[in-house]
Amino acid sequence: MSKERAMNAQETAKEILNKLSPEARILAKRVLELEREYLHVKTPTLLTNKIIEAAKEHAK
Repeated sequence: MSKERAMNAQETAKEILNKLSPEARILAKRVLELEREYLHVKTPTLLTNKIIEAAKEHAK
């Protein structure tokens, strides 16, 4: 991927995040944290459960 294309993709992600509600941004941030945390876990199915837990926690 060219550097210019990478920058455009990054800007698009920022634009999308900026359009989210404050609550959705908090949840998106938590999902990204969980993805990083479980990136090298041998049982990636744990990630799905953690994301579901984070969504339920945020919905309270």
